[in-house]
Amino acid sequence: MSSNYTQLRSNPRLDLVSAVPLPGPISVYLEVTNICNFKCVFCPESFDTYEEQAGGLFRSSDDDILAILDQLASLGTVKTLSFYMMGEPFVHKSLMDFVRHAKLKKAAQRLIVTSNGTLLLPKIFSSVVASGLDYLRISIYGGTEERHRERTQNNTPLARIRQNVAAFRQFRDQAGASTPFIYAKMIESQDEEENNAFRKLFEGVADEVNVEPVMNWNDPREGNLAGIPQQEMLATPYFAKRKNACPFPFYTMVIHSDLRVSVCCVDWSKQLIIGDLRKESVSAVWAGEKLRNIQMTHLYGRRSELPGCASCSYLYTAPDNIDALSPIEFERRCQSSSGPQR
Repeated sequence: MSSNYTQLRSNPRLDLVSAVPLPGPISVYLEVTNICNFKCVFCPESFDTYEEQAGGLFRSSDDDILAILDQLASLGTVKTLSFYMMGEPFVHKSLMDFVRHAKLKKAAQRLIVTSNGTLLLPKIFSSVVASGLDYLRISIYGGTEERHRERTQNNTPLARIRQNVAAFRQFRDQAGASTPFIYAKMIESQDEEENNAFRKLFEGVADEVNVEPVMNWNDPREGNLAGIPQQEMLATPYFAKRKNACPFPFYTMVIHSDLRVSVCCVDWSKQLIIGDLRKESVSAVWAGEKLRNIQMTHLYGRRSELPGCASCSYLYTAPDNIDALSPIEFERRCQSSSGPQR
């Protein structure tokens, strides 16, 4: 059985101040599709203009994803490969083929899928267990049927999702498999009665059940998706690690389903594009000038000049802090290594 999911955040971390520039990303989000069967009210997918702002709706081709996985494997740097960003991953029929290929090629130390659980059906149970997936995260959006329906704007009963998860766990256990570890989570509802209803519903069904802090989508122009005043949200412990430079661009890569690449998992509207894997390799994007410019801008304390970063508070949730690194020293290292080391 994989480790308890919440313990991953407490694992020893690389000291970015002394280690950057890295030869490749440590954490990669590989979005195989940005199509979702939910339109959750706190997610950009609910916007009438979502398709336009995202540049379209996509399912990546099998050949493209397999080629990307091969490139990630050749880098040998990725610790966590997450098969999600926007969209519902199981919408892509080849999802488990991708996971199996990533495991075979040793593309990352940990493979994670986050799903809303609606498409976790018996016909795919065998392929999920056989794929080598380490963690299956199930996102629940309400502790009651009414709240779930209101927030997802979808008529799939919460009880059916619970049934899907319970049936999959039974299949996994009867198969004698230890993975994937099933982690059921709901975003803090600001209502402890509802939080407890969620916990009660999924305890004994998932391997671990947790209520997570509110996600910050960087307040897009359509409004406050979190539904909580920003100052109130920033006062919570989750946003307590204040810093000037964002550490995410120094170790994270987000590969969108249109194969464009950005540096942050909240960049759903692709304001910080650093490359295009239809034209470049993963290593070329990571070593590229666009990423380096973003990193330098953060180190110089000028993130307000970057679209998508100017008013973002998501950096405060990162356990890492790279503020102690001088931009001059970072530039010296980059020049001496002719870009990220290989």
